[in-house]
Amino acid sequence: MNLELIPLLIIVLLMISAGGADVETTEFVIEGDHEMTEHRGALIVGDATVTVPTDEAVSGPVYVIGGEFRVHGTVEGDVTQLSGSLVVEDGATIGGELQHIGGSEELSAEAVIVERTTVVFEAAEPGPIAAYTPIVLTTLILALVGALLSRKREPLLDNVGAAAQDHPLISLTVGALLSVTFLSVFVFMAFTLILLPVSILGLLIGLLIIFYGIIALGYLAGQQLNIPRVGLATGLGVVVIMVLLQVIGVIPILGDLIAGGLLLTGLGAVVLTYFGLQEFEPVSLPE
Repeated sequence: MNLELIPLLIIVLLMISAGGADVETTEFVIEGDHEMTEHRGALIVGDATVTVPTDEAVSGPVYVIGGEFRVHGTVEGDVTQLSGSLVVEDGATIGGELQHIGGSEELSAEAVIVERTTVVFEAAEPGPIAAYTPIVLTTLILALVGALLSRKREPLLDNVGAAAQDHPLISLTVGALLSVTFLSVFVFMAFTLILLPVSILGLLIGLLIIFYGIIALGYLAGQQLNIPRVGLATGLGVVVIMVLLQVIGVIPILGDLIAGGLLLTGLGAVVLTYFGLQEFEPVSLPE
Protein backbone atom coordinates (compact mmCIF):
# COMPACT_ATOMS: atom_id res chain seq x y z
CA MET A 1 0.00 0.00 0.00
CA ASN A 2 1.18 3.51 -0.80
CA LEU A 3 2.21 5.02 2.54
CA GLU A 4 1.20 8.47 1.32
CA LEU A 5 -2.44 7.32 1.50
CA ILE A 6 -2.30 6.70 5.25
CA PRO A 7 -2.87 10.32 6.37
CA LEU A 8 -5.79 10.66 3.95
CA LEU A 9 -7.17 7.30 5.09
CA ILE A 10 -7.10 8.42 8.72
CA ILE A 11 -8.87 11.66 7.78
CA VAL A 12 -11.58 9.73 5.94
CA LEU A 13 -12.11 7.32 8.83
CA LEU A 14 -12.45 10.27 11.20
CA MET A 15 -14.97 11.83 8.80
CA ILE A 16 -17.00 8.61 8.73
CA SER A 17 -16.98 8.19 12.52
CA ALA A 18 -17.78 11.85 13.17
CA GLY A 19 -20.45 12.07 10.50
CA GLY A 20 -23.02 10.16 12.50
CA ALA A 21 -24.34 8.36 9.43
CA ASP A 22 -25.53 4.77 9.72
CA VAL A 23 -22.74 3.03 7.79
CA GLU A 24 -23.12 -0.73 7.72
CA THR A 25 -19.66 -1.58 6.36
CA THR A 26 -16.50 0.17 5.22
CA GLU A 27 -14.54 -1.22 2.28
CA PHE A 28 -11.08 0.04 1.31
CA VAL A 29 -10.03 -0.84 -2.25
CA ILE A 30 -6.24 -0.71 -2.28
CA GLU A 31 -5.20 -1.81 -5.77
CA GLY A 32 -6.33 -3.43 -9.01
CA ASP A 33 -9.37 -2.90 -11.26
CA HIS A 34 -12.79 -3.44 -9.70
CA GLU A 35 -16.42 -3.15 -10.77
CA MET A 36 -18.80 -2.31 -7.94
CA THR A 37 -22.38 -3.59 -8.08
CA GLU A 38 -24.94 -3.23 -5.28
CA HIS A 39 -22.32 -2.22 -2.73
CA ARG A 40 -23.84 -1.19 0.59
CA GLY A 41 -21.88 1.00 2.98
CA ALA A 42 -18.91 3.32 2.75
CA LEU A 43 -16.41 2.82 -0.05
CA ILE A 44 -12.85 4.19 0.05
CA VAL A 45 -10.92 4.23 -3.22
CA GLY A 46 -7.14 3.98 -2.80
CA ASP A 47 -4.54 3.07 -5.43
CA ALA A 48 -7.12 1.28 -7.57
CA THR A 49 -9.46 1.78 -10.49
CA VAL A 50 -13.05 1.37 -9.31
CA THR A 51 -15.96 1.50 -11.76
CA VAL A 52 -19.70 1.64 -11.15
CA PRO A 53 -21.13 0.06 -14.34
CA THR A 54 -24.15 1.32 -16.23
CA ASP A 55 -27.51 0.30 -14.66
CA GLU A 56 -25.75 -0.53 -11.36
CA ALA A 57 -25.91 1.41 -8.10
CA VAL A 58 -23.85 1.72 -4.94
CA SER A 59 -25.22 3.27 -1.78
CA GLY A 60 -22.21 5.33 -0.71
CA PRO A 61 -20.79 7.38 0.78
CA VAL A 62 -17.72 7.14 -1.48
CA TYR A 63 -14.35 8.65 -0.62
CA VAL A 64 -11.65 8.99 -3.28
CA ILE A 65 -8.15 9.33 -1.83
CA GLY A 66 -6.16 7.94 -4.78
CA GLY A 67 -6.43 5.91 -7.96
CA GLU A 68 -9.47 6.46 -10.17
CA PHE A 69 -13.20 6.30 -9.54
CA ARG A 70 -15.39 6.04 -12.66
CA VAL A 71 -19.15 6.38 -12.48
CA HIS A 72 -21.27 5.05 -15.34
CA GLY A 73 -24.22 4.09 -13.15
CA THR A 74 -25.53 5.56 -9.90
CA VAL A 75 -24.06 6.55 -6.56
CA GLU A 76 -26.98 7.06 -4.21
CA GLY A 77 -25.03 8.84 -1.49
CA ASP A 78 -22.30 11.45 -1.23
CA VAL A 79 -18.97 11.40 -3.07
CA THR A 80 -16.00 13.13 -1.45
CA GLN A 81 -12.78 13.47 -3.43
CA LEU A 82 -9.59 14.27 -1.53
CA SER A 83 -7.13 13.10 -4.17
CA GLY A 84 -6.89 10.81 -7.18
CA SER A 85 -9.11 11.00 -10.25
CA LEU A 86 -12.90 11.16 -10.53
CA VAL A 87 -14.72 10.54 -13.83
CA VAL A 88 -18.51 10.88 -14.10
CA GLU A 89 -19.71 9.70 -17.52
CA ASP A 90 -22.78 10.50 -19.61
CA GLY A 91 -25.97 9.28 -17.98
CA ALA A 92 -24.36 8.72 -14.59
CA THR A 93 -26.06 9.92 -11.41
CA ILE A 94 -24.74 11.08 -8.07
CA GLY A 95 -27.73 11.27 -5.76
CA GLY A 96 -25.95 13.02 -2.91
CA GLU A 97 -23.38 15.77 -2.63
CA LEU A 98 -20.23 15.72 -4.75
CA GLN A 99 -17.54 17.45 -2.69
CA HIS A 100 -14.28 18.16 -4.46
CA ILE A 101 -11.31 18.89 -2.18
CA GLY A 102 -8.36 17.71 -4.25
CA GLY A 103 -7.38 15.65 -7.28
CA SER A 104 -8.59 15.78 -10.90
CA GLU A 105 -12.16 15.40 -12.07
CA GLU A 106 -13.98 14.94 -15.37
CA LEU A 107 -17.70 15.60 -15.14
CA SER A 108 -19.93 15.02 -18.13
CA ALA A 109 -22.52 17.68 -18.92
CA GLU A 110 -25.01 14.83 -19.38
CA ALA A 111 -24.46 13.49 -15.85
CA VAL A 112 -26.93 14.15 -13.04
CA ILE A 113 -25.34 15.55 -9.89
CA VAL A 114 -27.81 16.63 -7.21
CA GLU A 115 -25.38 18.94 -5.40
CA ARG A 116 -21.80 19.93 -6.04
CA THR A 117 -19.38 21.86 -3.84
CA THR A 118 -15.69 22.65 -4.17
CA VAL A 119 -13.41 23.34 -1.25
CA VAL A 120 -10.64 25.74 -2.22
CA PHE A 121 -7.53 26.10 -0.09
CA GLU A 122 -5.44 29.19 -0.64
CA ALA A 123 -1.85 28.05 -0.79
CA ALA A 124 0.48 30.22 1.21
CA GLU A 125 4.22 29.95 1.02
CA PRO A 126 5.46 29.64 4.60
CA GLY A 127 8.38 31.82 5.51
CA PRO A 128 11.62 30.32 6.77
CA ILE A 129 10.60 30.92 10.39
CA ALA A 130 7.21 29.20 9.99
CA ALA A 131 8.77 26.34 8.02
CA TYR A 132 11.43 25.49 10.60
CA THR A 133 9.57 26.33 13.82
CA PRO A 134 8.07 22.81 14.30
CA ILE A 135 11.47 21.19 13.75
CA VAL A 136 13.22 23.59 16.12
CA LEU A 137 10.58 23.14 18.82
CA THR A 138 10.70 19.34 18.49
CA THR A 139 14.50 19.41 18.71
CA LEU A 140 14.46 21.61 21.82
CA ILE A 141 11.87 19.44 23.56
CA LEU A 142 13.76 16.21 22.78
CA ALA A 143 17.04 17.80 23.88
CA LEU A 144 15.52 18.91 27.21
CA VAL A 145 13.90 15.51 27.80
CA GLY A 146 17.16 13.78 26.88
CA ALA A 147 19.18 15.98 29.23
CA LEU A 148 16.77 15.31 32.10
CA LEU A 149 16.53 11.59 31.41
CA SER A 150 20.29 11.15 31.19
CA ARG A 151 20.76 12.88 34.54
CA LYS A 152 18.00 10.99 36.36
CA ARG A 153 17.99 7.58 34.61
CA GLU A 154 21.21 7.32 32.64
CA PRO A 155 21.24 3.46 32.64
CA LEU A 156 18.08 3.48 30.50
CA LEU A 157 19.75 5.45 27.71
CA ASP A 158 22.98 3.53 28.19
CA ASN A 159 21.22 0.19 27.57
CA VAL A 160 19.35 1.45 24.50
CA GLY A 161 22.45 3.15 23.11
CA ALA A 162 24.56 0.04 23.65
CA ALA A 163 22.04 -2.09 21.73
CA ALA A 164 22.03 0.36 18.83
CA GLN A 165 25.82 0.68 18.80
CA ASP A 166 26.84 -2.93 19.38
CA HIS A 167 24.01 -4.63 17.46
CA PRO A 168 22.91 -2.18 14.74
CA LEU A 169 21.82 -4.84 12.24
CA ILE A 170 19.61 -6.62 14.77
CA SER A 171 18.17 -3.30 15.96
CA LEU A 172 17.48 -2.19 12.39
CA THR A 173 15.80 -5.48 11.50
CA VAL A 174 13.59 -5.47 14.60
CA GLY A 175 12.68 -1.82 14.07
CA ALA A 176 11.75 -2.40 10.43
CA LEU A 177 9.64 -5.47 11.21
CA LEU A 178 7.83 -3.72 14.06
CA SER A 179 7.11 -0.60 12.04
CA VAL A 180 5.61 -2.53 9.11
CA THR A 181 3.64 -4.93 11.32
CA PHE A 182 2.16 -2.44 13.74
CA LEU A 183 1.47 0.17 11.08
CA SER A 184 -0.57 -2.41 9.16
CA VAL A 185 -2.38 -3.53 12.32
CA PHE A 186 -3.28 0.00 13.38
CA VAL A 187 -4.49 0.95 9.90
CA PHE A 188 -6.74 -2.10 9.65
CA MET A 189 -7.97 -1.61 13.23
CA ALA A 190 -9.20 1.80 12.13
CA PHE A 191 -11.66 0.15 9.72
CA THR A 192 -13.79 -1.03 12.65
CA LEU A 193 -14.41 2.66 13.53
CA ILE A 194 -15.00 1.61 17.15
CA LEU A 195 -11.28 0.88 17.46
CA LEU A 196 -10.30 4.05 15.60
CA PRO A 197 -9.30 5.88 18.84
CA VAL A 198 -7.19 2.86 19.81
CA SER A 199 -5.53 2.93 16.40
CA ILE A 200 -4.67 6.62 16.67
CA LEU A 201 -3.39 6.12 20.21
CA GLY A 202 -1.18 3.28 18.98
CA LEU A 203 0.29 5.46 16.24
CA LEU A 204 1.04 8.19 18.81
CA ILE A 205 2.74 5.68 21.10
CA GLY A 206 4.84 4.49 18.17
CA LEU A 207 5.87 8.08 17.49
CA LEU A 208 6.90 8.51 21.14
CA ILE A 209 9.02 5.34 20.93
CA ILE A 210 10.77 6.74 17.85
CA PHE A 211 11.47 9.95 19.80
CA TYR A 212 12.88 7.82 22.62
CA GLY A 213 15.19 6.17 20.10
CA ILE A 214 16.35 9.58 18.85
CA ILE A 215 17.20 10.59 22.43
CA ALA A 216 19.20 7.37 22.87
CA LEU A 217 21.11 8.06 19.65
CA GLY A 218 21.71 11.58 20.94
CA TYR A 219 23.10 10.09 24.13
CA LEU A 220 25.58 8.10 22.03
CA ALA A 221 26.51 11.19 20.03
CA GLY A 222 26.95 13.18 23.23
CA GLN A 223 29.52 10.67 24.50
CA GLN A 224 31.76 11.63 21.57
CA LEU A 225 31.71 15.32 22.49
CA ASN A 226 33.96 14.91 25.55
CA ILE A 227 31.67 17.01 27.73
CA PRO A 228 31.80 15.97 31.41
CA ARG A 229 28.20 16.96 32.15
CA VAL A 230 26.11 14.08 30.83
CA GLY A 231 22.90 16.11 30.64
CA LEU A 232 24.46 18.82 28.50
CA ALA A 233 26.24 16.24 26.34
CA THR A 234 23.01 14.35 25.70
CA GLY A 235 21.09 17.52 24.87
CA LEU A 236 23.73 18.61 22.37
CA GLY A 237 23.87 15.08 20.99
CA VAL A 238 20.12 15.13 20.33
CA VAL A 239 20.55 18.43 18.47
CA VAL A 240 23.32 16.84 16.38
CA ILE A 241 21.11 13.86 15.49
CA MET A 242 18.15 16.06 14.54
CA VAL A 243 20.32 18.31 12.39
CA LEU A 244 21.86 15.24 10.77
CA LEU A 245 18.41 13.86 9.94
CA GLN A 246 17.43 17.14 8.31
CA VAL A 247 20.66 17.46 6.33
CA ILE A 248 20.76 13.94 4.94
CA GLY A 249 17.03 14.12 4.22
CA VAL A 250 17.84 16.63 1.49
CA ILE A 251 19.62 13.90 -0.50
CA PRO A 252 17.06 12.20 -2.78
CA ILE A 253 16.27 8.55 -2.00
CA LEU A 254 19.62 7.75 -0.37
CA GLY A 255 19.13 10.41 2.28
CA ASP A 256 15.66 9.10 3.10
CA LEU A 257 17.02 5.56 3.37
CA ILE A 258 19.80 6.63 5.75
CA ALA A 259 17.46 8.73 7.89
CA GLY A 260 14.89 5.93 7.99
CA GLY A 261 17.61 3.43 8.90
CA LEU A 262 18.72 5.59 11.86
CA LEU A 263 15.16 5.97 13.14
CA LEU A 264 14.39 2.26 12.76
CA THR A 265 17.66 1.33 14.49
CA GLY A 266 16.72 3.50 17.45
CA LEU A 267 13.21 2.02 17.49
CA GLY A 268 14.54 -1.53 17.44
CA ALA A 269 17.06 -0.80 20.21
CA VAL A 270 14.31 0.60 22.44
CA VAL A 271 12.21 -2.53 21.99
CA LEU A 272 15.13 -4.97 22.34
CA THR A 273 16.07 -3.46 25.71
CA TYR A 274 12.48 -3.15 26.93
CA PHE A 275 12.77 0.64 26.90
CA GLY A 276 16.23 0.45 28.44
CA LEU A 277 15.19 -1.55 31.48
CA GLN A 278 17.65 -4.33 30.70
CA GLU A 279 20.72 -4.93 28.59
CA PHE A 280 20.30 -6.72 25.29
CA GLU A 281 22.24 -9.94 24.96
CA PRO A 282 21.85 -11.74 21.63
CA VAL A 283 21.16 -15.45 21.77
CA SER A 284 24.26 -17.55 21.34
CA LEU A 285 23.86 -20.56 19.10
CA PRO A 286 25.29 -23.81 20.49
CA GLU A 287 28.43 -24.99 18.75
